[in-house]
Amino acid sequence: MGVLDMATGQTGKKIDARERARLARTRVDQVRAERDNKIEATLAEFFTAGDEREALIVQLAALENTMGNTLTSLFDLGENASRVADLTALPAKEVKRIRALATATPAAPALPQTSTS
Repeated sequence: MGVLDMATGQTGKKIDARERARLARTRVDQVRAERDNKIEATLAEFFTAGDEREALIVQLAALENTMGNTLTSLFDLGENASRVADLTALPAKEVKRIRALATATPAAPALPQTSTS
């Protein structure tokens, strides 16, 4: 084998090695891209669930406020804590907690006074 043949053989081996390296990198990049896509899809699912959770928390707060106002109405009607707990089938501690969540309903605005002269 001559010097030229050896040089051509070495060049061929380098090209072959580069091609194999390129293919290996492509495989790794493909696996990485698939993993990144799975991560992105999983995070999208997480954030969607988080948004839904936040909406439910807002709904729950509104419902508990309504419940608290109705409990307050029962107290205003003369029922005591023990009776309200019995009527609602809630533990007394829960009655107290929910009642504390009630927001005061604003009083109806007073009608303006008309002057009669």
